[in-house]
Amino acid sequence: MRSTLRHAPAAAGIVLLLGLAACTSPDAEPGAGDQAGAATEVPAEDATEDAATEETAETDAAEEPTVEEEPAVGSAAGTVSVDGVEYEITELRNCEPLQDGAVDRELELQGFGEHEGERTQVDVYVQELAGTPYDDVSWSGPEGVYGGPQDAVVELDATSVRGTATLMDSLTQTETVSIEFELEVPAETIACR
Repeated sequence: MRSTLRHAPAAAGIVLLLGLAACTSPDAEPGAGDQAGAATEVPAEDATEDAATEETAETDAAEEPTVEEEPAVGSAAGTVSVDGVEYEITELRNCEPLQDGAVDRELELQGFGEHEGERTQVDVYVQELAGTPYDDVSWSGPEGVYGGPQDAVVELDATSVRGTATLMDSLTQTETVSIEFELEVPAETIACR
């Protein structure tokens, strides 16, 4: 056993030398050094090309933004009238409808705008609760936050939704506003939760 261990470093050195000789020998076939257990050297110009290609791929990946479905932004995509004051809606999100057993939602639309530097938001839901139609509308704007309509009338077609509702002040539950809206419905749905 001792004589075997004593000769092991010498044997390993010989194998390594043979492998290096095969790699650097001009007559050696490609891959011959691999068979002896040594690594194959990459010519300097190939290594430079590989590094440049790798760097370009990393740069492209860093510069390329993640593609997410962006909501429609730009000119008015709809209007909301709150107690006679009209607001433009410039951004719309057609959210993937919630389906949880009790709620069967056909449309979940979020609309955003701005009025005198203040953000406005309207949410419209066309849905059924336990099999009974229960459309919902809410509003957030200069008037405050309103929702919980008892009389929402919502009409949905392939490209738009329109309707009316009387909304209750979400904070005090004492004041109401009358709302009318007409909004485009983006063709694509996005994950809003």
